Amino acid sequence: MNLFSRFRPSDPLALVLAFFAAESSIVLNRVVFEALPHTEDEVAFLFQAMTYARGHLLAPAPPLPAAFFIPFVIVRDGMWFGKYPPGYPLVLSLGVLVGYPPLVNALAAAACILLIVAIGRRWYDATTAWLAGLLLLVSPFFLLQAASLMAHTVCLALTLLFTWSFLATVDRPSARAAMPGMVALALLVLARPLTALGVLLPFVLWSTWRFWRVPAWRPPALLFAASGLLATAALLAYNQRTTGDPLVFGYQLWWPFDKVGFGSGISPDGHHTLRDGWFNTRWNLRALERLLYGWPGRLDLVPAVLVTAAAVIQALAHPFRLPPGRPLSRPTTLDLLLAAQAASLILVHMAYWTTGEMYGPRYYAEALGSLALLSARGLLTALRWLETSWLLLAPSRQAPLILRVGAVLILVSLIGWGLIRTGVPFWQSYRQWNHITAEPARTIAERAPHGSLILVPARYWTDYAPFFVRNDPWLQAPVIFALDLGPGYEEACRQAFPGRALYRADLQYASLIPLS
Repeated sequence: MNLFSRFRPSDPLALVLAFFAAESSIVLNRVVFEALPHTEDEVAFLFQAMTYARGHLLAPAPPLPAAFFIPFVIVRDGMWFGKYPPGYPLVLSLGVLVGYPPLVNALAAAACILLIVAIGRRWYDATTAWLAGLLLLVSPFFLLQAASLMAHTVCLALTLLFTWSFLATVDRPSARAAMPGMVALALLVLARPLTALGVLLPFVLWSTWRFWRVPAWRPPALLFAASGLLATAALLAYNQRTTGDPLVFGYQLWWPFDKVGFGSGISPDGHHTLRDGWFNTRWNLRALERLLYGWPGRLDLVPAVLVTAAAVIQALAHPFRLPPGRPLSRPTTLDLLLAAQAASLILVHMAYWTTGEMYGPRYYAEALGSLALLSARGLLTALRWLETSWLLLAPSRQAPLILRVGAVLILVSLIGWGLIRTGVPFWQSYRQWNHITAEPARTIAERAPHGSLILVPARYWTDYAPFFVRNDPWLQAPVIFALDLGPGYEEACRQAFPGRALYRADLQYASLIPLS
């Protein structure tokens, strides 16, 4: 009898887990990040989202580009845009429209929990589903990503939505079941193309195999393929509009070496090798071992590895089992598919020149759903093995109960350790990250007169970022913040923005100095 059989993860319980995921995201966003972007990536995402919220793909170039310089936001041929593909900023624009961009990742975190429970219940069992949702909820890595303005939480939700929809079409092939997966697939391609390749590759291979063997499944397969092709075409068209070349991404406008692959002309060193990729992979895997759940002794990946090894052994032994021709069990099939998804995501990122570590090993964030489900499977499998061994060695009616109670106590202890001993220091390490704080920008913005232009004497982009995100891309807000480029630019600012009172910000005292 299952220990959690009387606590089936009904919809209300799944909603409770989802609520805590969203609430934790919002709390961490306020406490750790002060509701501000702390990286160049997040600033560029937010700029793009504000542009899309106005109903435009691109903003017009500012009259004085140097006065509004911020990394990863590009001025080209009269256009002003972020260097990133449009998928995630399009979703983030919904948060801009309601006046609170962090809400997008908070809701995406909640959706991740609900989708994991849905996948687990459909192909595993209620206990696995509930435990997988809980494991994702208490992941320090997942919670910090959800608290940020990075794209990975939304992309994880899209990955899980596609996975759920794909599995639904396997059970009952239909266009209706494929529709959510088509939307998720398209947005994922438009948001993070390399990530999309990594998480979708195992499904593409399985789809190809099923295409010739299951005629009823061919229409959904073609719909998924059409969605991916249309999204790719849209992405190439976006590149053509922004960079002038469908095969050149905005990344390369900013850094010509920012490409995927191996060889010369890639990476700041001018050459990316397989050895470099392996070094990056090891670095990120070590971080994942430490931050996935925050357990001591780098135990985080052990349950997932355990169940993956068991599934591989079953698959290898399957051709020799009787009766012949019997398919693998549904749980084992999903084990292999989820493990392949995580492995594929890790492998494709070997071709990218940087570790990308930011708020954790973020390039692996879209594998968190697979890892949580596999971890739950591994923990429950280990418990069943222990119960079987104990009963063989010392038959007793109380033995299973003792083991289950002990397993719950151990899991609760590990979760507590992960959140308190690993999570809290990890989250605190990102407070005032890049020296970005809400003050003095908040106070200066409150004191700035309506219709003013404030010159910010920033020594580095991080000084200017809290002010820049208060501008709108059309520079029509009641108060505009520009970089203070010296006395020679004051007259140029007056001419570019006639009718606006000119002030210089005093960052030390959070005050304004009128410029006559």
